[in-house]
Amino acid sequence: MEERAEDSDFKYLLYENIIKQWEKFDYYRIICKKKGYRLEDLKKIINNEEYYHLPSVISTAFKKSRGLVKNLNDLSMDGKFQVSSSTSGDPSYIYTSPVESARVLNNYRLTFGIDGVSKALAFSPSIKILSAISRKSAYLGKKSIARMKYALDAALLHYRDITFTVDINVILTIPSLVFKGNPVLKKTSLQEVINIIKESEKNNENISIGGIVLLLAPYLDQMKKDHFTFNDNLHVVLSGGGYSGSKGSIKGKKIIKSQLVESISNIFGMERKYFSTNIKDIYGFTECASTHEGYWSEELGDFKFTTWKDSRAYIVDPETEKPLKHGEGLLKFITPYSDGNPSSCNVSLLQCDLATIINNQDDYMVTEFSYIKRLQTSSVEGCAYKAEAVSNK
Repeated sequence: MEERAEDSDFKYLLYENIIKQWEKFDYYRIICKKKGYRLEDLKKIINNEEYYHLPSVISTAFKKSRGLVKNLNDLSMDGKFQVSSSTSGDPSYIYTSPVESARVLNNYRLTFGIDGVSKALAFSPSIKILSAISRKSAYLGKKSIARMKYALDAALLHYRDITFTVDINVILTIPSLVFKGNPVLKKTSLQEVINIIKESEKNNENISIGGIVLLLAPYLDQMKKDHFTFNDNLHVVLSGGGYSGSKGSIKGKKIIKSQLVESISNIFGMERKYFSTNIKDIYGFTECASTHEGYWSEELGDFKFTTWKDSRAYIVDPETEKPLKHGEGLLKFITPYSDGNPSSCNVSLLQCDLATIINNQDDYMVTEFSYIKRLQTSSVEGCAYKAEAVSNK
């Protein structure tokens, strides 16, 4: 992974971004004023490097159902919408400039691409499917791109040989579109998957497998113990969550992470010493450009994530938004736009995900976190949620 952004560069960019965000978005000014902050206060916070004080927009505010798309995005700029690619029916819309779009793509290239590996098996929808989803998501006269497509495009940039396990059956889709209006999908068979992996094993070549865990798990369930002998020639890169058994319209059984890792070890012949270097999860989300890498930790029994190089992260109390020194809280990310000119009101973002601090600094800045899980908002009525309600009025 690339070096973390220098503090001086980060501070300068953040200063530019917050001023622009204040000027562009009434929504953000309302949140700040409700908390008693003026623009001069925000500048002082940045100068003192007390970034945790910056008011944040909660990620759910970007959901199309909130009706805040025009409030939270600067549609006067050149760009297109990033759209959450889950099929939940309630996507987030983040307007993204060309410069920031290139940055997101590069972030995925850095996290999905494995050095020295040119072959990949992706348990995910194909480029064709994600391209179709992207076109259908156009809104307010603006083009869009499904967030997952960035990951696939990045994989295509890195891997010479890549197979996607879910694609469109072109022959059957043509009559189906005429009579039913729906495409017909085809899935790579278990034997085809085994053959692809066997070929790499036979040639003693490195291979990266991964993608959406709910698409990978059913294949693993059908494979036998000691099916392969890879050890450190195998790299597993997961993303998109779904461990609860639901990812949009993709349904399956709940996945116990430790059991999943054990299954990977048993099937592919990977020694435990390689878990922390060859099995990782990617925590990225539409509302923010960053993509956080988490490698499996035997000690934690979960993935241990490192804060992304371009971000500063905090874990805060759900009720007060005050930063925590230890324990569990909501994830808060400060991620300036690389050109200093935000096209969306997401420079300071509060995620609706809980996580536990593993390592942080004296200034509350979190460097490592784990045990990510979705916050059940129905049981919490903290100031973050009230701020969203206020901005809706």
